[in-house]
Amino acid sequence: MKITLPIRVGVVGLGQRGLQHLKVLWKLQQEGIVHIITLIDTYADNLAEDKISQHVDGFRLGQIYTSTDFFGTLKSIPLDAIYFAIPPSIHKGEIVSSAQAGIHIFAEKPMSLYLNEVVEMEQEIASNGVIATVGFQQRYDSRFEAAQRFLSDKEIVMISMIMNSTLEAHSVKHTHTEKQGGPINRIWTSNYQWSGSTVVEAGIHQVDLMRYWAGDIAWVEANYVDRDSSDIVDGGDNPYAYQVTFGFASGTIGNLILSRLRKVFYTDNYNSILWTHGHLKFEPDGVAAYHYEGAYPPDQTPSREEIRHLLPLAGQRNATEEISRAFFNAIATGDEQVLRSTFSSGMYSLVAVLGANLSHQLNGQRIYLDELLTNSEFEWFRQK
Repeated sequence: MKITLPIRVGVVGLGQRGLQHLKVLWKLQQEGIVHIITLIDTYADNLAEDKISQHVDGFRLGQIYTSTDFFGTLKSIPLDAIYFAIPPSIHKGEIVSSAQAGIHIFAEKPMSLYLNEVVEMEQEIASNGVIATVGFQQRYDSRFEAAQRFLSDKEIVMISMIMNSTLEAHSVKHTHTEKQGGPINRIWTSNYQWSGSTVVEAGIHQVDLMRYWAGDIAWVEANYVDRDSSDIVDGGDNPYAYQVTFGFASGTIGNLILSRLRKVFYTDNYNSILWTHGHLKFEPDGVAAYHYEGAYPPDQTPSREEIRHLLPLAGQRNATEEISRAFFNAIATGDEQVLRSTFSSGMYSLVAVLGANLSHQLNGQRIYLDELLTNSEFEWFRQK
């Protein structure tokens, strides 16, 4: 069903990511695409105009309704769409209730740390016919978009993504975790119980990009190096390092290597996509495809300049803005095909990273994702 602009929208969770979305929504409201109706957060200080305006230029509450009571607001305030940007471990049925009310949903990832909970979300979204997307904004980044176009007719054999970062790189969040039994410094992204591990909290981005380029993941194997208890500060207990292998239905192999070390203050990364006859790299001056196009075999080994091809890129865009524009376009036209990640599709990026956690717990056992979702032997892992 099509909806006339402006689309009435609310935001649940005015933390770091919620504020980034609100900044975009504030811009889209000036364009007449949306009308911001309500802002909801468990903590009233996150709803103060003075605080929000530090992150959103020119922001004024005006007639925007603020509340710390989600379910009460859902019953009393008419909305067309809601953004959810809350920690994945503390959902309490908000997305399910919104779907049942026929409200379109933008859910930040990870959507949950519990498979039964996210499956219930997906089922209610589908049965109530609402449009829903997951915040995988990197699919709207011009570099990754160019890679997807280029690789669409290639046989990808391996994707490797490495990110070495630091525990200190996590920023202080806005959720009062110290009042909910969480980290006293509010850096919940470094805590396993709250974030679900670095693979789930951050690596889900890389995994979703792998799926964007190579399709469905069939299985996962993982081994983590757990953090020593003597090296845990302020609840930052996520593992030191992670090695995860993904097997795709197409036969592609994906490698994800992550680390979060303390007392290092240095980060680096490496990304490589291999297809049967070439490499694709993300380099400082663009996306470079390395492959030979001349007569084969060549008379002599081609130079780097001969085999390096920069892919054409669309103009630089704000990916967070672009995913919101796509979301509202889908709502306005009633056509979710414009979305690059529906909730039902994005759910499988979450299944893959949660499967990595399970594999590590089972000493690196290969976990098939369809079995993870359905077999009774994994019910203990799926439940909240």
